[in-house]
Amino acid sequence: MKLEYDYDEQIIYLEKTDGAKEILEDNFPSEPIISPDKTRAVYITPLEWETLGSLYLFDLLSGERILLIGPDESSNIPKGVKWIDNHTLAVIIGYGYGTITIGGNVFTCNIETREVIQVTNYDSSVQITGLNIDQNTKKAKLEGIRYVDENLSEFEKFSQEVQL
Repeated sequence: MKLEYDYDEQIIYLEKTDGAKEILEDNFPSEPIISPDKTRAVYITPLEWETLGSLYLFDLLSGERILLIGPDESSNIPKGVKWIDNHTLAVIIGYGYGTITIGGNVFTCNIETREVIQVTNYDSSVQITGLNIDQNTKKAKLEGIRYVDENLSEFEKFSQEVQL
């Protein structure tokens, strides 16, 4: 099986081995991120402003779709995801509502055990919005913003490297 992402329509299509296509997700999903061994994919749906989305794992061999991380009781949601290795994800999780909390903190998620471990512990003045992972060293370069005033209206770019 293979996944195809339609950027214009924001739809994930599942292409089966016989060439037939069907819609896998059409509720504003993120682009699927394929695992290093190309056997799984992860995506967030819906990934829309002020909408509580969830992180899903799709097994490209079996066709199984698994919920990994959904909104918690405080409305924290996954906002970004990258593969660290074939079994571990780096996930940005933050508050799902408001214009100030555009990102969140970084967590790791083991896809077999579903264990989620917090890596960063910034308060709301720092919002991680992106990460790039070096799969050899397991280090992540974090990017985001740091608010520099009490009203949380002015900010500067923020970056840091962390070990995952």
